[in-house]
Amino acid sequence: MAAIHTNRLMNHEERRASVHAEEARLRDEFLSLASHELLTPLTSLTLQAQLIRRAIADQQVATPERVAAMLEVFDRQLGRLGVLCDELVQASCIQAGQLSVTRERVDLGALVRGAAARAAAQQPSLAGAIVVETDEGLWGCVDRAQVERLVLHLVKNAATFGKGQPIVVSARATASGARIAVRDRGIGIAKEDQARIFERFERAVPVRHFGGLGLGLYIARAVAQAHGGSIRVESEPGEGSVFTVELPLREESEELPLSARVEVLPVAA
Repeated sequence: MAAIHTNRLMNHEERRASVHAEEARLRDEFLSLASHELLTPLTSLTLQAQLIRRAIADQQVATPERVAAMLEVFDRQLGRLGVLCDELVQASCIQAGQLSVTRERVDLGALVRGAAARAAAQQPSLAGAIVVETDEGLWGCVDRAQVERLVLHLVKNAATFGKGQPIVVSARATASGARIAVRDRGIGIAKEDQARIFERFERAVPVRHFGGLGLGLYIARAVAQAHGGSIRVESEPGEGSVFTVELPLREESEELPLSARVEVLPVAA
């Protein structure tokens, strides 16, 4: 009996050591990735600052058009830094169990259209268009900022892995609330990877091939769950993916006829 007890203790300690080693590996990998992601826009900002100083010193070169172009790069890189910092803050709140949800009455269709438009503006590298399909009169009590963040993460994920193909974003009424879906025609996700991609720092592809911190889907899942909802993915390698969010709405949609509204958002050049 003593030998069995000793073996159990050893197995338990081995499992603990394995878990700690995996946590350390993920932490080190994340710190390396985060450093790279944060340094990239900072390096670009430093270079642009140097170019602006030189342009100002040489008045013949410092045309309003050139300075405006440089400032546009500034704005884009600062926006990228803002997104990265927001992801880090949100992930920290989720990990600490402090993700707050402040509900207000929201037109969910308008919210999704606005979030998709914002994502398109932030992703000039998208080749194609984002098609948005929403039901009119889709009202409910949700946290506007958090649900917008959820949609942004799903659209950006589709843009990253979508191989430049069109992305379809939809918001539809269901018997119990609303369904938000984001479909891409990209690289797809293997069955064995579909559960873990919602975990912190996890991804289904090698880090070196794609940017980002590996937090977007983790945050999206937390937002859905904080609203009493859920998120799932349906995907086949090479066939693309559909991420579906089910959100229970605190109140029934207004007694208005639901009619489909479709918009095509041109991608910024």
